[in-house]
Amino acid sequence: MGMEFAEFENLLNNFKQVQKQYESFIRSFLTEMGMRALANTKKLTPVDTGNLRNRWELSDVFRNGDELYVVLFNPVEYASFVEDGHMQRKRFLPIEYLDTPGGQKMVNSLKARYGDDMKGIMLKDKWIPGYHMSRISINHIEQEIPKRYEKALKEFMKGLGAGE
Repeated sequence: MGMEFAEFENLLNNFKQVQKQYESFIRSFLTEMGMRALANTKKLTPVDTGNLRNRWELSDVFRNGDELYVVLFNPVEYASFVEDGHMQRKRFLPIEYLDTPGGQKMVNSLKARYGDDMKGIMLKDKWIPGYHMSRISINHIEQEIPKRYEKALKEFMKGLGAGE
């Protein structure tokens, strides 16, 4: 039982075609996983003006050597501070910012202690913890990838006529 050269050439061409289709499949799969991470990250992003939430972006899939990547990023200047946390330095807080129904008790206490001409308070240095919205989303997606990949690969193989 031998194999003709033309049959071997045909087999090789089929492998090359499947390789191209697989590249397309894996790029599509990575984009889908990135979009899931993007949607979840946006959902977890705290909103003040909405700028931070609206500026999350996903790169196109790109190759570096034998590996494919997709990058989730936010170009907003303060995004890393909200994501990872930051040190809040000493600063002056004018008394009118404390003059709310909830802060009235504190204002009365401070005025009794320091006099009515008090202009505000000096806040201490403190660490503001991050929200870790992208880290949480990426970790969640990383846990889902094996199961989702297996299902997507089975569908891909079925499309090639090699599935169950």
